[in-house]
Amino acid sequence: MYNIKSKIVIGVLSALLLVSGVMQGRPQQSGAAKTKSQNGTAAQSSNTPGRIAKFTDSKFVGDSNITEDESGRIGVGTTLPTSQLTVNGVIEMMGAAGGIKFPDGTLQTTAGLATVSRDNTLKGNGTPASPLGVAVPLTLNGSVEFGSVLVVSNTKTSSTGVTANGGPSGAGVRGQGGNGTFGGPGVAGIGGTSTNFLPGGTGVGGLGGDSDTGDGGNGMIGDGGDSISRNGGTGVSGQGGRSVSGNGGRGVRALAGDSGGPGTRGGTGIEAIKGFGVNGGSDGLAGNFLGNFQVIGNTLVTGTLSKGGGSFKIDHPLDPENKYLYHSFVESPDMMNIYNGLVSLGGNGEAVVEMPEWFGALNRDFRYLLTAVGAPMPGLYIAEEITNNRFKISGGVAGMKVSWQVTGVRQDAWANKNRIKVEEDKSETERGHYLHPEAFNKAEERGVEWANQPELMREIKQRRLDAGQARKPQK
Repeated sequence: MYNIKSKIVIGVLSALLLVSGVMQGRPQQSGAAKTKSQNGTAAQSSNTPGRIAKFTDSKFVGDSNITEDESGRIGVGTTLPTSQLTVNGVIEMMGAAGGIKFPDGTLQTTAGLATVSRDNTLKGNGTPASPLGVAVPLTLNGSVEFGSVLVVSNTKTSSTGVTANGGPSGAGVRGQGGNGTFGGPGVAGIGGTSTNFLPGGTGVGGLGGDSDTGDGGNGMIGDGGDSISRNGGTGVSGQGGRSVSGNGGRGVRALAGDSGGPGTRGGTGIEAIKGFGVNGGSDGLAGNFLGNFQVIGNTLVTGTLSKGGGSFKIDHPLDPENKYLYHSFVESPDMMNIYNGLVSLGGNGEAVVEMPEWFGALNRDFRYLLTAVGAPMPGLYIAEEITNNRFKISGGVAGMKVSWQVTGVRQDAWANKNRIKVEEDKSETERGHYLHPEAFNKAEERGVEWANQPELMREIKQRRLDAGQARKPQK
């Protein structure tokens, strides 16, 4: 494009110079003399209509290499111009100050693009029948303020902007965040806005590959960055969207896959594995919930579950459509198991209670509680403590019922190696902070998470403040 515009400018300049030279070298003629010359009566005039005149070597007027047709189109080296300026040949600019100046004020002094190189793989016209091919790797470098170096837009409904296919074991897309005071995200996904009351688009969607004989591929993998002196980076961070009048969006949603036949099991929605402490460090948590945690289905915790409080939540037995019912967990400083039941006393006022066969292997340090049912039995007592998974009650009234309760402390292999600490000193970082600062009428910044993750907590607080401002009616 630049070369064509250069030719246009040079051709126009050449035409103007030639015409000017002809007019300056030609003596002034009267109207009659001009008419006579144009009629060909003058011996020195012999140029062809449509041709720009020039002086020949013998000082006669003849045809130049420049033509102009009835539409004002000028040709250089051709008698059949097809545009405002048609040049049959090479246009050359000479001199250090040469160039082409465009209407926007920019000056093009060279047609070369030194920052772009290619080989013969750059071909085609970009159509499906003749696609472009480029040499790889293709590297784009640039500095764009609050923008993107590469923007791809597909305006077709439900169509994809970019499709990247990895090699047999390679990644389709790899995103590497920028280095700085705060490292940038490797991949940032922003879901599209929806209309007509339909859900908005997914920010980042990962679809694992299928397999015939092996495991299916991972939908998405997030590896947090390493740090030498500070905290390691987050592997996957999900932030739900805010709502002015509805519910907030989910930070992370995990939908497990279904199983395929007898003996199989459906997939796990979320699997969290703790980080291990080395060189004197302590193990991390597999899960950390800064708020209430609700379990509707089955959840397996292989380690210790620490909580501020706990309860079951069920549909209310008397009004299941309109109410819930809660019961608190039983708490104890011991790793305690509780067993209870009812037994009828025999003819001698005694009864033997049989416990499960695994009872003695699981429990130790037994405690007993007996309650007479139907009438006072002040003589009730434990005649024989638990031995071989049974104990004996005596001192009652024949035929009467006794409610019994036995507690034991776990002694299985895992419990013996992972006893619950009843008391523990806070770390240097957490000292002066609270798990529940609001319960002590302290500011939220006195919470332990503000000590451990101040940047994250500031971001959460700011989001909450922004959401509050958004809900305020506009004056």
